[in-house]
Amino acid sequence: MNSISQNNNNITNILALIHSYIKHWYLFVISIIGCLGLCFIYLKIKTPIYQVNASILIQSEDGKSSGGLQSSLLKNFSFGGLVGGGGEVDDEIHVISSHSTLRETVEKLKLNQTYIINKDFIRKKDVYNQSPIKLIVPSSIEDTLSASLRFKVHISKQGKIDITARKGRKFIGEVESNKFPAILSTPYGIFSFDSTCFFKSGKKLNQTIYLSGYDDAAENISKNIDMYIATKKANLIRLGILENNIQRGKDLLNTIITTYNDNGIQTKNLEASQTAHFLNIRIDSIITELSEIEKKIELYKRSNNLTNIEAEAKIILEQNGIFKEKLVETETQRQIVSLIEKFMSDPQNKYSLMPFNSGLSDKSSIEAIQNYNELILKRLKLLQTAKPNSPTIKLIEQQIDANRENVQNTISNMKSGIEIALKDLHAQEKTFISRIKNMPTQEREFINIKRQQLIKEELYLFLLQKKEENAITLAVATPKGQIVDKAYNINKPVGATRLMLLSFSILIGLLLPIIYLYLRNIFKTKFGTRSELEALTDIPILGEICTNDTNENIVVKDGSTSPISELFRLLRSNIQFILNGKDEKVILVTSSTSGEGKSFISSNFAKTLALSRKKVILIGMDIRNPRLGDYLKLQNKYGLTNYLATNTITIPEIIVPKVLHDNMDIILAGPIPPNPAELLSSEKLKGLIDELKQTYDYIILDTAPVGLISDTFNFAYISDMTIYVCRANYTTKDNIRYANTLVQNNRLKKMSFVINATNAKQGYGYGYGNKNAQ
Repeated sequence: MNSISQNNNNITNILALIHSYIKHWYLFVISIIGCLGLCFIYLKIKTPIYQVNASILIQSEDGKSSGGLQSSLLKNFSFGGLVGGGGEVDDEIHVISSHSTLRETVEKLKLNQTYIINKDFIRKKDVYNQSPIKLIVPSSIEDTLSASLRFKVHISKQGKIDITARKGRKFIGEVESNKFPAILSTPYGIFSFDSTCFFKSGKKLNQTIYLSGYDDAAENISKNIDMYIATKKANLIRLGILENNIQRGKDLLNTIITTYNDNGIQTKNLEASQTAHFLNIRIDSIITELSEIEKKIELYKRSNNLTNIEAEAKIILEQNGIFKEKLVETETQRQIVSLIEKFMSDPQNKYSLMPFNSGLSDKSSIEAIQNYNELILKRLKLLQTAKPNSPTIKLIEQQIDANRENVQNTISNMKSGIEIALKDLHAQEKTFISRIKNMPTQEREFINIKRQQLIKEELYLFLLQKKEENAITLAVATPKGQIVDKAYNINKPVGATRLMLLSFSILIGLLLPIIYLYLRNIFKTKFGTRSELEALTDIPILGEICTNDTNENIVVKDGSTSPISELFRLLRSNIQFILNGKDEKVILVTSSTSGEGKSFISSNFAKTLALSRKKVILIGMDIRNPRLGDYLKLQNKYGLTNYLATNTITIPEIIVPKVLHDNMDIILAGPIPPNPAELLSSEKLKGLIDELKQTYDYIILDTAPVGLISDTFNFAYISDMTIYVCRANYTTKDNIRYANTLVQNNRLKKMSFVINATNAKQGYGYGYGNKNAQ
């Protein structure tokens, strides 16, 4: 049963909540109209944002990646497969999105300057490459500018030019002129403003120009641009940006790709030039060494009278091919290491790229050489824009010197390891040679000489091949990134559609009044409806009385069917559920404070009882502030205080008979006594009530408000029930909590609320037999 009752209460509360919202329908109408209006304004001034995309394919370079020369050399031998390949696509994304690439793009397109035309108070237009006014800034200012400047240009129809400059809200300069160019001097430098082919004389112009440094503009672009790999198995990089100016977005992406490719070609050409120089030196050196070995072979043959030693040596080499191949491979790697060591020790190569920068069997050596080459490239690139004695160059040179020592140590360690391996192979070779007992010493010596010749020939052919490949690289400068899609835009703007925004506005328009009413209900200090009162108390609610729209104090009349009369009759019917004893006749009417309609309720309720052919007497017991007589426009020689204060005045003398109805009498409060508390607590008052019970069916006591004085508690013991009057939108929630404590402490008998001045009408469905009628 409790569960069913709780469900019913929840449904009732929800229905009451919905009803309260329906009563404030006008708030919903105003809110929806307002939100739709704001939405239309937003749609009017909103600049559509478009998605601009582009894509490039990163070309793989066979043997052209970092350390490509050494990698290719070692791949000619059996252990060449251990050498790694080219760079990763992830690295290229970082190169494309690097600050230097974006800064160069900003500088090319002047994206650190933004031109806005103010059409009216709210409408603005971004005029990229179509501005009627051009800002001319010295390049040195844009390179070092760390603040964002705003220039406002106002041109009248008569051609008068007014330009003001601000940094944030700070005023930094102003100039007035009658012709272009206009020169403006500020603490940040001297700026010039000139007209363009888009300028139309004789028309009013309001324009705002924003200027920032190249670095700040590049930083902002890096936050907005999106770069990612299309799929993990592909080398395709996609670029995207959201832009309100489609052409600017396209120019930005296309220029970023162009800048990336140009920088890649420049770096590739620089590396190829360094490689060509090194190859020429090494080829000349190998030719000299090879010529000396050939002369040595010729001299050896002549001195030993050998003619067919090549054929014999060939047979030995074929039989021991596997062993010799290993020996040649190891010796070749030792030669490569020696080349690197010699290159490093040459002072002329102090800040030159090392052609052999990866591919060694030792990974630490590869990484050390790669890091060294990266620092060399960085220094070469910085020398294009900085002086050799600048702090930046000095710092990078210190890093190169420290890195060079690390590379030398690494190569030295690797060389030691190769020497040990060679000693091993030579020891095995001696064992093999010892088994060839019939081979003359001359033949063994010739084999050693021939092996040196073979190694030099291999190196010579390899270097010639690399020289040709490097020449092709210099002649054909192919970009690293192949453009798959030039910058293009999606036709439809991104973001919410017009229908979505309108729907969202209607939703917000519905929610705002609900939030307002909810918050108002939380923070307001007074209750306004019966449901709000029920949420504050468990005290039964006897009924509601609607607002009195007439100027009359007595609204209950015989035969009247007005809503307020019907509500008083309903109140009369509910009394029967409380006063169910024969001797229960005394009804005490009180309130929390004055102004809640206590006298209005007590007098009209008394008349309603009288209309039902019940003998009723209304007693004004607010003897400190007697107002019942003034309220009903009655006067009497004696009142309640006269009767209680003396023994000479009888009960019939204080009764005003047949007031408002033949069945209704009234006892006024009388003059204000000096000792009201003593009078109200006297036994004579109880005797009066007992006497009146013999004559009357109902005795209505119009008492003082309990929230102001305590007189009402002095005679609460003579009452049989209490009507506690509260007024909608007048009685505070604290007053209701105070009434709750009165019930909890049993200060007043059978207390029930009557709500005055509500919007209740006849047929609302009152009845005492609800959950609160206990």
